[in-house]
Amino acid sequence: MPHIETTDLSFIADRVQPQTWTLFQVLRTRMRQLRGVTMKVQYEKHSREPIPSFYYGSRQLFHVHARGEEISATIHSDQKARTRIVEDQSIDWRARDQVSKRTFAAFSLRCSKDLIPFMELVRAKYEMINQEATGQQDEQRPVAF
Repeated sequence: MPHIETTDLSFIADRVQPQTWTLFQVLRTRMRQLRGVTMKVQYEKHSREPIPSFYYGSRQLFHVHARGEEISATIHSDQKARTRIVEDQSIDWRARDQVSKRTFAAFSLRCSKDLIPFMELVRAKYEMINQEATGQQDEQRPVAF
């Protein structure tokens, strides 16, 4: 899939409604708060659409398609990540259910409330990549009864 990289965000702003642009800015701000996360906007030649992608180091956390009144966010995960996410009870059950079914999960983001379960998944993937990069293991805590 050929891409041309750009940093011009007007491509996105011109394709969406004002409330969607505001939501994109909120998402972008939250991602900037995570240390080491970068954003790349790639112009996909075939669809003629800018596709913002967020990365932690060289690993993609997710990408978005912003159109009209919504942002479609897609997060990909390998089997190891899927297993850990599905077992993490702190993540919204609907998000875990999506991840358990296939190697990607797509979310329709229309308001800041929609960001909550999506950001739980993003944070889990971010922490998994960070643990792999630093060689840290999950803290094993005893279960209280």
